[in-house]
Amino acid sequence: MDLTLDKKLQGFQLVAQEKLCSILCSIPGKKELILEPDLIKPLEHVVTASWLKLKGIQRIYKHDAAQPLPRSADQVHIYMIRSVLGTFQTLLKQLQPVALEEMPDIAMKMYHIVCVPSCYSYFQTLLEQAGLYGLVQLHHFNWDFIYFDQGVLSLELPNLYECLYLQRNTSPLPSMAQSLRLLQMICGQPSLILSFGNHSSQLMQMLKTLGKLPAPTNPPDYGGWLVIDRDKDYPASLLTPAIYAGLLLEVFEQRSGEILVDNSKNKISSQRVELLQGKKPKTGVNPASKPCSIRLNSTSDEIYGDNRYKRFAQVSSLIHAQVKALGLELQKLNDMQLDEMHDYVARKLPKLTELKSKVLRHLNASEIVIQMMGNFRKLQTLEEDILNNDSRKRLLSEIDELLTTDGQRYNTLRLLCLLHHCVGVAPEELQIFARNYCNLFGHQELGVFQQLSQAGLLPPLVAEKKAPTKLLSNLPLPKFQQTEFQANANRLKLLTSSGDGQDGGSSSRSQASGLQSCPSFVFNGTYIPLVAQLCSILLKTNSAEELSSKLGMIEGLQLHLDSGRTTPKAFASQLKANGVADHDVFPLRLRNLFVFIVGGASYAEIAACDFVAKLTGAQITVASDSLMAGSDLIATAFNH
Repeated sequence: MDLTLDKKLQGFQLVAQEKLCSILCSIPGKKELILEPDLIKPLEHVVTASWLKLKGIQRIYKHDAAQPLPRSADQVHIYMIRSVLGTFQTLLKQLQPVALEEMPDIAMKMYHIVCVPSCYSYFQTLLEQAGLYGLVQLHHFNWDFIYFDQGVLSLELPNLYECLYLQRNTSPLPSMAQSLRLLQMICGQPSLILSFGNHSSQLMQMLKTLGKLPAPTNPPDYGGWLVIDRDKDYPASLLTPAIYAGLLLEVFEQRSGEILVDNSKNKISSQRVELLQGKKPKTGVNPASKPCSIRLNSTSDEIYGDNRYKRFAQVSSLIHAQVKALGLELQKLNDMQLDEMHDYVARKLPKLTELKSKVLRHLNASEIVIQMMGNFRKLQTLEEDILNNDSRKRLLSEIDELLTTDGQRYNTLRLLCLLHHCVGVAPEELQIFARNYCNLFGHQELGVFQQLSQAGLLPPLVAEKKAPTKLLSNLPLPKFQQTEFQANANRLKLLTSSGDGQDGGSSSRSQASGLQSCPSFVFNGTYIPLVAQLCSILLKTNSAEELSSKLGMIEGLQLHLDSGRTTPKAFASQLKANGVADHDVFPLRLRNLFVFIVGGASYAEIAACDFVAKLTGAQITVASDSLMAGSDLIATAFNH
């Protein structure tokens, strides 16, 4: 039986179930499962409570780090936690007095710890140092990719950006390589892989080290892969999206493919300084209503499916029109005869009631987004000016003004990071901003600036005595200094204000008129996400020489072929020198692409790739370790 690509991707759930089943079935006795709270939602995508009971789990508890769970003599406790050092050490401290006091039979192993996704070698050392070696058994469980929606996969590893880019800790990479290897086993080996970034290159090297795959029985599902580091396109995360799904993530907390719509609190209200939190408008949504959830899946929620990648202004009016239409539909009951009413209530009314409930949830969510985003057009104008380097001093003063008037802990920093990435921020300018920021939020946040500089989002914060003297600061700087972002953005035509581009670039004026003529519509016509532009280039390229002309000037891009690793320029030169045009992989025979972003993907990137897929008649699957908004990326720096 031929399986569709979506069915194959949903098959990751079956693989994960088999992995977990092998762990649980290897543990004898009456089992109780204690879950870290953050693992509950992603685990629901893998197994159900009834499935766990069939595998011998009698009770399921939420792990409380402050209070140990009592255990009877014949019970086996299985703890499932993330592979985070702090969490593991906290659990060992909790188990140490209990396990040593009970002194259970070592052969039985009454305590088990399942680490997601990896069990690092130093965990065994810590276990021995705590005196629990032999009493506690360690396991590792990797659920690989979780299918959220059509064309959207996630590994659900929210701490990975912090590990790789802030702590420079590459230990999560092997588990990611194993997941990519499994994808190759399920969907086949692509004819080419294009990687961009150090971590992406490391992942490809790990895949090569894992060895060759068994001989495939079916043709591959993807013609090419694109693996890219998050730090190669920070603007796609830092810019505020203009699409519905992107703005939902900007305002509401996301929990493994669903958002929690709470009228009393959300991401933006919780990050504002307390003095400004009292300025909430009294009109609008009803604060007394209960929180509800919206699942970001087009199959289970048709309202979301119809509107997820549309511009928010368009979606808001569509939802309001749908509410009115449903109201008129329900009024038809008053004019019906008794027989018609019975038939209507039996057949149509339950579906209409369910649809009305979904529409009202989306209406409530859209009203909260409008209320929280404030002057959205002013923010987008500021971001467009930052991208185009328009009056740098004015941009700094506007960001400083937003810090004072709006007081958002993450989003104000986000604008400064965008400014530094696109234009550059001088150390003395950062000192002034950091002083104002710490005066508003507290000087305990000073370490955040050092964390962001580790990721390359800000320059290093130096002491004032080490700052450049007034004489040096007054020296004229070269007028046409280009940052790496500006150089690559111009080469790849990512900035739509620079004119029409053959790979999707169009002017901002056509975007302002509401026409979705290029992928930049996700940012209101100002910027094309790098992954979308690279996908467009891969799908439209007809020869290796054409690819070299488009990507040859971009440093760090690597092509991984059956013959080995090379660059687009070297590959074109090799084909030309050998005179073997038949070995050219372009144009792609199979027009399906798999995109993997190392460090978190945004819904703006997913929507832009979806647009490119529809434009070129291809199918693009976007996967990452997590789905995040720009404020989530900045928030990782506050975990120090």
